[in-house]
Amino acid sequence: MASKALILLAPGFEDLEAITTVDILRRADIDLTVASLHEDNATGARGTTVVTDTNLTLLGTESTFDAIILPGGQPGSNNLAADKRVIARLQEQSREGRLIAAICAAPKVLAAANLLKGRRITHFPGALSAEETAGAEVLDEPVVVDGNVVTGRGPGVALDFALAVVEQLAGREMRDSVESKLAR
Repeated sequence: MASKALILLAPGFEDLEAITTVDILRRADIDLTVASLHEDNATGARGTTVVTDTNLTLLGTESTFDAIILPGGQPGSNNLAADKRVIARLQEQSREGRLIAAICAAPKVLAAANLLKGRRITHFPGALSAEETAGAEVLDEPVVVDGNVVTGRGPGVALDFALAVVEQLAGREMRDSVESKLAR
C-alpha cells in the first residue's frame, strides 16, 4: 500500500521547494494530497499559483497521513505557524510518531508547535531565532533526518530534501529508483 502524504501550502510558500517535493513524491508513487490553508489554490513567494487538491478546512481533522510536509518561504512559513489547525495537526502527527518534514524557514512552524526540543535539525540560515531553536541542535547540513523529523536547509537542496522524504516513506530502493531517472 502506498504511503499517504500531505503537503501544506500557505500564501508565500517557496515555489522551488513545493513544486520539487510534489514532483518527486509523485514520481515515487506516494499518495500525495496538496492542500492550501483556505482556498483551492495558493500562490508562492515567486508568483507561482498552484491549484490544490483540497484545503485544510475541507480536509478536516479525521484524515491521517504517513507524512506532513511543509515547504518554507516567506511569508508562507509564518502563515503556517500562525494557523492553529496546522499546529494541532503537527502535534498529533508527532504524538503518533508519523513523519514530519520541513524545509528552509518551515522549521519555525515546528518550533511554534514545540516539536524542535531535543532534535537535530537544519534550516535556512537566519530564518529561525535562537529562541525558536532553543533545545535543538542546529547542524550546517543540507538535509537532516532525526527520527520522524526531516529538515532541509533551503531551496538549493529541495531535490535532496524530497528524496530524503521518499526514502523515509518508501525505502532506499525507491529513493534510488527515482533518483536514477533524474540524470544528476
